[in-house]
Amino acid sequence: MKKIIKFIFLLIIMFIPNFIKASQEILNYRTNNGIKVLYVKSENIPMIDIKITFDAGSNKDGKLKGLSMLAHNLLDEGTKEMNAEEIASVFESTGAVFHTSVSKDKSSISLRSLTQKNYLGPSIEMFLKLLSESLFPNKELSLHKETVISSILEDEADPGAISSNLFFKELYENHPYAFSAQGNIDSIKKIKREDVINFYKFNINASNASIAIVSSLSNEEVIDLAEKISKSLNKVVKKSEYFEKDVIKNAKLKNLYQKINSQQSHIYIGGLSVKYGSKNQFPLYVGNYIFGGSGFNSKLMQELRVKRGFTYGVYSYAYPMKDIGPFVINMETKSEQAQESVSLIHEMLNKFYLEGPTDKELEHAKKAIINGFPLKVKSNSDILNYLSLINYYNLPEDYLDTFTSKIFKITKEDILRSFKEEIDVDKLVTLVVGNEKAKKK
Repeated sequence: MKKIIKFIFLLIIMFIPNFIKASQEILNYRTNNGIKVLYVKSENIPMIDIKITFDAGSNKDGKLKGLSMLAHNLLDEGTKEMNAEEIASVFESTGAVFHTSVSKDKSSISLRSLTQKNYLGPSIEMFLKLLSESLFPNKELSLHKETVISSILEDEADPGAISSNLFFKELYENHPYAFSAQGNIDSIKKIKREDVINFYKFNINASNASIAIVSSLSNEEVIDLAEKISKSLNKVVKKSEYFEKDVIKNAKLKNLYQKINSQQSHIYIGGLSVKYGSKNQFPLYVGNYIFGGSGFNSKLMQELRVKRGFTYGVYSYAYPMKDIGPFVINMETKSEQAQESVSLIHEMLNKFYLEGPTDKELEHAKKAIINGFPLKVKSNSDILNYLSLINYYNLPEDYLDTFTSKIFKITKEDILRSFKEEIDVDKLVTLVVGNEKAKKK
């Protein structure tokens, strides 16, 4: 009887990729001025979610660190005819949500609105005006600069922010990824309205954009809307004046210590890993899931928290980006346990690098990832974010539908290969931020 049950279970696992997938039909459209649009129809609720993604993250800041974030934050602070309060009132009266975000890689401008005409019409009209008529008023620029500087000052006193910023600076050195998206105090003080306008003109424009939409609207309505959005964007084709150099993988081992007055120590260990679209992206994802990316069940958590009680949480990430993304291990522990924790992490990583996961660990990880995937695409905003990701990183349009089958096919050999090809365990950055007890003797 047990053999029969096991056989049935194996059959179910074999066919999981066929019935657990994101069965979303994606409409691919290109506007008259060349912007790529991906659209998924959702009948669940009468809503529309729009996200315009730009190659205009903090990697385009140049010498004025924080410029992209300031430009995006100022988009809804005034147009030729309306001030910030009047703009906010339009969105509030229609129940719409306007949002901007900036990461190291990219930026986005998004809108969520009801699709009934009396709500959608005013929301879209306001959205289009912000894209084409934002003024970036000097008064609001000054206020935002003060807010950013206050936030930076807070981070300079926060051990977690100190650790993260220092780690990425050491990992990426002079590449734009090395710097925080909110910038630094000196650069923020130097930014003028003219700088913001030029950034907007040369980076937040039609030649630099892609559009993702999830809505209950018809294909024809979405195409019409995409054309309106496309026409509202600045037509300047000039590329950003900021030269972005390629990431070069670390050439040497780095062991660093930063003294702070804290009983707790922050530990960062890592190196460079993969770009989006790499053949090793999925094997590295599964391998990292097993090693430190699956929360309580990961090897790191079991060893450092469950067995030894060194920390409440320890995690690892293999994060692909447009250029080479980071592989990071992060934890917080008592200062007197910091160096023992560092040694143990390196020992575990070296062992995993040589031996990989056990068959049981690999089977469990693939089942967990596959079974959990539908929860990652259950909402309109989830699907919107995936469409935006597919668009920006030029991923295959069947990325969602083939995700589980790709995970299912990954072998132990794939994981071993991906770690050895992408992560040099002999040339990692190891950073400990804590008091004297955390320092290596």
